[in-house]
Amino acid sequence: MQMDKNLKIGIIGAGIQGVCCGLFLIKKGFEVTLFDKDEPGNSSASYGNAGHFSPYASIPLNRPDILTDVPAMLMSSTGPLALKWNYVPKMIPWFLKFIKNCSTKNMMHTAKYMHQILDIALPAYDELFEEIDVSGLVEKKGIMYIWNDQNLKSRELEINVRDKIGAEQQLLNKQEIHDLEPNIKKIYHAGVFYKKAKHARNPKKILLKLFDLFIKKGGKFNKNNIEIINFSNEKPIIKSTENSFNFDKILIACGAFSKKLTDQMNEKIP
Repeated sequence: MQMDKNLKIGIIGAGIQGVCCGLFLIKKGFEVTLFDKDEPGNSSASYGNAGHFSPYASIPLNRPDILTDVPAMLMSSTGPLALKWNYVPKMIPWFLKFIKNCSTKNMMHTAKYMHQILDIALPAYDELFEEIDVSGLVEKKGIMYIWNDQNLKSRELEINVRDKIGAEQQLLNKQEIHDLEPNIKKIYHAGVFYKKAKHARNPKKILLKLFDLFIKKGGKFNKNNIEIINFSNEKPIIKSTENSFNFDKILIACGAFSKKLTDQMNEKIP
């Protein structure tokens, strides 16, 4: 079914996701307005992050082996997982659902569809980057992960999953690591190289360049903290504390803050 090109679309969230979606919607001929409580790139997730364009990053956290790793993570003062113990009672319902989803079947289901999304995300970024100057901002040298283990046995699960879903990867031995990165000390015995991966040297600058392009192409930006979503005649009305805005369609792109809005529409997300 073809969508009416005269539709007015509101996007809540002016981070990299919201801005890129806005640009593609404008390309399709829609009238688009971005909403955010802050200026784009101002102390948001898109301001500072790892900046990876990673077609390989499709394996979810709900892996079968994660449950055996969690206790050690919690007990280690330098581990990647920290938990306030007085919060444990509140998180038990969520944790039980998480455990239920830590099966190979559920992991593969998520990995398969995440890979399909990521596989088209890089060409989509490239399409947008053709319209802005990203010289010096995007490195196209691939991404390498290295370990000082004698082999990659500890990484077997994710390597096998990526093979099954078709993610391109190259396993490296000690000499191959040194050939790719001569300045790395020869203490690393195994690694994986993702040739198609890229990374942003400055995520905020890229976001602002894309935002400027969005405005030049006729997109609008409204600095408002959207708190409420209602519907009238099946069309959304979004509201801040002072104003309300009518649209034909809306797109929610506020990351971790999206749940407060999706709950109002009975759309349950984690």
